[in-house]
Amino acid sequence: MNTRDLDYFRALVDCQNYTMVAKQFAVSQPAVTQAIHRLEKEFAVKLVIQDRRHQQTNITRAGQLLYKNAQQIQASLKLAHREIKSAQQAEIRFGLPPIIGTLYFPQIAGELLQNGLLQQLKITETGSDELLRKLVHGEINIALLGSYLPFDLPAVHAVRLGARPFSIIVSPQNSLAKQTAVSFKDLGRAEFIGLDGKFVHPQAFQAYCDFAGVHPEVIYRTPDISWVKALVKANLGISLLVRDVVKADDGVVSLAINDQLPVSFNISVVTRAGYLPTADEQRFIDQLLKMEI
Repeated sequence: MNTRDLDYFRALVDCQNYTMVAKQFAVSQPAVTQAIHRLEKEFAVKLVIQDRRHQQTNITRAGQLLYKNAQQIQASLKLAHREIKSAQQAEIRFGLPPIIGTLYFPQIAGELLQNGLLQQLKITETGSDELLRKLVHGEINIALLGSYLPFDLPAVHAVRLGARPFSIIVSPQNSLAKQTAVSFKDLGRAEFIGLDGKFVHPQAFQAYCDFAGVHPEVIYRTPDISWVKALVKANLGISLLVRDVVKADDGVVSLAINDQLPVSFNISVVTRAGYLPTADEQRFIDQLLKMEI
């Protein structure tokens, strides 16, 4: 099957005009017609019916089914191209969220350096949600990801390394600072400083709010964890963060969360479902699995 034929067909379904498709791809109209005929021969079915009396292009049910699947077919082909190109390169395309990179990845960095794997890493650093998207689409091949629940997605293969608790952080000037723990039902009127949607924290925050039946206001979101802690320190709001991210010299107070909810910062080694790692990638994965959380 010629993938360009699928491009022409999808465009024809969208605009239902052969002339417009030809102009879009800078080809002749007969070239578009021939492409449709090749697809009809490939699938042994009529995909397009030309109603010359009413000057209409009608897509058959078979054509509608092909259109629905064509995008997935082309995405799979694009992913295959990326994986094959990646396999020909020495670099290891790896996704690493800043929290995990700062707190846990240094455990194995020395050994990776000694065996030559650290030098091969091409690291993409952003939040776990964004890295998961990049992994599924083939932009990276391996990732250390955080999730508020253990991974259960058909598109990926995940090995859970462990989990760490979330906590509420407040300024020493905040009235909550006198407590050691807090329940979300008592935070309904609190103003929160949050991390943006590239991280898993917003999902964990929403899960706690739904469980407690509260709707506190998020007055500001940022992708910068240091900025979150600085704003909380200035008593401009409170925040939900992984407990390990809070250090003694941050100038904030960390409170345990009382709510009995199976939500935590799960850390997993994740690859695409069905992905075949190179020998060096497998050595790298084996090192990742040695990390202690």
